[in-house]
Amino acid sequence: MGGIKNILPALVSIIIGFAISTLVLNMYLDKDTENENTQTVTTKIEKEVVPEKKEVITPLKKEKTKKETKNTTKSINLKNIQENYENWKAYHKENIDLMSTFIPIDNNGGIMDKGIFLISLRTGAYIPVKSKNDQNKIQYTLTDIKDVSDEKIKKSIVSKANVAYQYFKMEGKKLPRYNFVDLKGKTYNKADTKGKLLVLKCWFITCKVCVEEFPELNALVDKYKDKKIEFISLAFDKKDELIAFLETKDFKYSTVPGQKKYMSKKLKVKQYPTHLIVDSNGVIIKMVNNVKTLTSELKLIMGK
Repeated sequence: MGGIKNILPALVSIIIGFAISTLVLNMYLDKDTENENTQTVTTKIEKEVVPEKKEVITPLKKEKTKKETKNTTKSINLKNIQENYENWKAYHKENIDLMSTFIPIDNNGGIMDKGIFLISLRTGAYIPVKSKNDQNKIQYTLTDIKDVSDEKIKKSIVSKANVAYQYFKMEGKKLPRYNFVDLKGKTYNKADTKGKLLVLKCWFITCKVCVEEFPELNALVDKYKDKKIEFISLAFDKKDELIAFLETKDFKYSTVPGQKKYMSKKLKVKQYPTHLIVDSNGVIIKMVNNVKTLTSELKLIMGK
């Protein structure tokens, strides 16, 4: 009996020790499992954080572009320009001229070749959005056309980009061989115009827009009268028709009759009016379709 009494405390001690060890071990394993799960969650979170950061950066870039563009837009909210054709037409008329000098920006914010920019617009997948860079220079950015955009918007930009691209391809080429004789009998050929800048206007009598821009063109002639510039207009019409017409309209350009074939076949003119600026070596510098752009391009070329 005494032996059993002596053994009992020892057994109890062993059992209690075993229980405590088991409890500590389980607590350790639970803690280790918890740490492992935390690491896994942390890893997952870290993996998810990276794209979230990218998502934050992209809108910031777009917001900056919108802010820059807003400064150059008077009446059109850029968020609404693709909602319908009328909105787009008004925005385009006020802000976009694909034949002008601008910095072409791709849809990732990088500067790109103007020819590729125009080709991209010809696909119908983009519209150009105007902004200004840090040097206050105009830039157009390729912007995705929304799926809900009016189909007329796509057709419009594709049509304008097609003409702009064809005119762009003419820039840098030699002016096709010419021997113009104006209404007063004065001749203009390569020898006569050597060393001079040529400004050519392509038009015809019944072109309303062509005639409406006469006063602004006359102002250009007056502005650059002391410069070595020849202002010459090439017209569809016959000599007697032009003489009679110009008796009623003040137009200071020298006018050459019967040039429809030269304009359509040689110069590849697609719209009227069209204006060309040709350097003193006979190379086409710019080919544009309105007097506003002609004025700004001449200013750039002449330095004032």
